[in-house]
Amino acid sequence: MPARPIRVKFKNELGISTSLPAGEQYLRLLGSGRDILVLCPGPEPQLCAPLLSGARRVFVLRVPEFERRMPPAWPGALPPEWEPVSMEVAPSLLPGVRVLHYTPATRLLPSVYAPLLAALHPAPKARNQADVWLPCPEKGLIVPELEDAALALGLRPGRLPAGLPTAELARMLEAEAPGLFLSVNFHGLDPWGENQSLLEAAGVPVAVWCVDNPVHLLTGQKNLLWKRLPLFVTDDWFIGPLRSLGADARHLPLAVSPKFFAPEAACPAGRDLTFVGRSSFPDRDRFFAACRIPGNLADEARNLPGRQAHFGWWRDRLPDIPLWPGNDVRALGLGAETASAAWRRNCLTALAAATDLTVIGDDAWRSLVPGVRLLPPVDYYAGLADVCRRASFTLNLTSLLLPRGLTQRHFDVWACGGFLLTDDTPGLSVFPPDLTRPVTFETPEQAADLLSALAAAPKRKDELRRAWQEHILAEHTYVRRLEVLLDAIRV
Repeated sequence: MPARPIRVKFKNELGISTSLPAGEQYLRLLGSGRDILVLCPGPEPQLCAPLLSGARRVFVLRVPEFERRMPPAWPGALPPEWEPVSMEVAPSLLPGVRVLHYTPATRLLPSVYAPLLAALHPAPKARNQADVWLPCPEKGLIVPELEDAALALGLRPGRLPAGLPTAELARMLEAEAPGLFLSVNFHGLDPWGENQSLLEAAGVPVAVWCVDNPVHLLTGQKNLLWKRLPLFVTDDWFIGPLRSLGADARHLPLAVSPKFFAPEAACPAGRDLTFVGRSSFPDRDRFFAACRIPGNLADEARNLPGRQAHFGWWRDRLPDIPLWPGNDVRALGLGAETASAAWRRNCLTALAAATDLTVIGDDAWRSLVPGVRLLPPVDYYAGLADVCRRASFTLNLTSLLLPRGLTQRHFDVWACGGFLLTDDTPGLSVFPPDLTRPVTFETPEQAADLLSALAAAPKRKDELRRAWQEHILAEHTYVRRLEVLLDAIRV
């Protein structure tokens, strides 16, 4: 009978324990050259022998992070004729040697092996510094705005798939390298850091802009390499927590693109109010499937007024939940999203009773706010600007997943000629106080009173609208944001 395969328990670089699969089927020979570098021989080094036949010299990479996780007898199984190579020397051998690799190791220690495997690929034949690659889903937001901003700055934007296969990226980089790879919400970057490693090996600057809750987005990252990237966040509350994880976190708020929200006809001087938005977090049930929140905290959150039960409030009360790695942090998000849903529902219910409210969104609003006038969703790029211009007032309710966040409404509505009433969030500090104070509220009752007061003073309302529009178009466009980002990564 064949010997039973060795089963070795191994903690990956995130501290998660797994069993190493064994067998020659996990060994792969890559590259070209007369010499072979064994990146990782796996738990059974003797299985490498058939693949090393004919090699002039055999080197073996000594990886302390791998070896100290292996049984004490493992180093003695390495053939004595293999020449040891340190982590510092190994890159100088690539890509001039073939590589023999135990493939599961790439996902066990991605920050060690992914950059070395990336170095096997040829250098780009051409470099186009004016090119900006923008991976995104088919209907991803923000990317059309960034494309337009790039063109305005004399750059050439190019879209890539959000789930960009590593092999496809390698082929693209062999032909040419762009001046920037800009990922929104980690699109185009795989969980194991392989695409990031390919880009870095090709000399391409990589930046990530998190326009949603960044620690939620990090649940998809299974490597340590992301900490090397400049990580831009739209909510500055997250800068401290992210830096405590070792991240290079920087603040870059949302903005507006006048291409899609052009300053055309101004909104009317009536009392009607329009709210545009989803009834719940996208894919909420799937995302939060394994999450639970303590009942006593849920009760406490329900009794808090306004926006107090935001993500930061849950973080303060559940400090033992790690922000990363793993999915445990989603429990904080579930608490904040549950409170956010209650905040939206309470505001809309009160305002529906106080004024002529229209909700534009999904059918779930019918049961959440009974009797509300409901219209179907509108296309963000093709119809939302007209909705904002036709409404006397547009309502914004900021998600509690972002303690100090803003939404696109804070920029888009003013730019196109609308008038925004918004809940009071600390993120409004990016705007002048004399503009924010007259349009913000802390309770549904304050929102109704604010609407009535402004509707009764159309001249004052129009003065505010003009001042807001001028400020947004001068200071808060995606061209300005892209300039800031480009300057930051050039330092």
